[in-house]
Amino acid sequence: MTNYPRQALVGDIGHTNIRFAVVDIDELTVGNYASLSTGMFSGPAEALHAYLKSVPERPRMVGLSVAGPVEAGRARLSQLDWSFVKEDIAQVIEAEHICIVNEFEALAKVLPHLIAHDLQPICGPATAEGRVKAVLGPGTGLGVAALVSGSTGWTALPSRGGRAAFSAHTRDEFGLLAQMVPAVDHIAAEDVLSSKGLVALYQALASSKSKLSNHLNAAEVVKMALVGHDPVARDAVDQFVSWLGRFARDVSLLYGATGGVYLAGGMVPRLIDPLCAGAFRMAFESKGVDRDYLSSIPVTAIKAADAGLRGAAVALAELVAERGEGRAAAFVPAA
Repeated sequence: MTNYPRQALVGDIGHTNIRFAVVDIDELTVGNYASLSTGMFSGPAEALHAYLKSVPERPRMVGLSVAGPVEAGRARLSQLDWSFVKEDIAQVIEAEHICIVNEFEALAKVLPHLIAHDLQPICGPATAEGRVKAVLGPGTGLGVAALVSGSTGWTALPSRGGRAAFSAHTRDEFGLLAQMVPAVDHIAAEDVLSSKGLVALYQALASSKSKLSNHLNAAEVVKMALVGHDPVARDAVDQFVSWLGRFARDVSLLYGATGGVYLAGGMVPRLIDPLCAGAFRMAFESKGVDRDYLSSIPVTAIKAADAGLRGAAVALAELVAERGEGRAAAFVPAA
């Protein structure tokens, strides 16, 4: 590895997987990529310690994106009992700069840097540059963020949009939601639009059709739907994609995201074909007098597995620039 002072260690801390890499924060080139199972570790610091054994040199800059809120220097995973602060990371790696951001804030920040190879158009016209962009998507939870252009450049706006209320539109949907999320007074969007939501939807549809459901996880439900071996799985994926289109529509209206809506998250790469099949677009554009406005908004899926890592690198680069740091030596030898 070249001893280049603008390289940084970056991580994407998720509920299912933890990804690490060494990234050039100017060029956003990725090296030493590794994907680890979250279940192997007691926390991010332990995972980072394991990853460091595989890299020849230790950057003195660290950028992490986290699947949960980041407030007052503390990061907390929204679906896992993990929390940590910068000092926990500093005990594992000696670093001059440590930047921690929410994963969808990181994804928002990287949007202007993505290329065609990273993306899959879903519906709508070509992306309009310089306008508000929104990024959202299902995984273990449901993330939402926006990117706004101003006189000083782009600004990412994180949110807790996944906790917004999810509403049924028909009697059948009321019945499904009552089975999917029973005995609660508030059904959040991420209760429905997430991996656990898809599994619950699959089971609820099987029950409504008086059929025995297979014990499948979300990835298996999608796989069975795509190969056509399970009609209930196909119906579940179709309904899920339609609901995701409805939620994406409302997010685009809230932010005025005429620069495009981007779909990300752990489930999205598996759902590319269903997303392009038409149910998503129909739900996205189905808003009465706003149909023409919505049909002018491009929707694009992010396919790149390292987008979150590059977003963490962008956030770190912004932090370094704010501090006015020059190109000081950014590496120490690995132990």
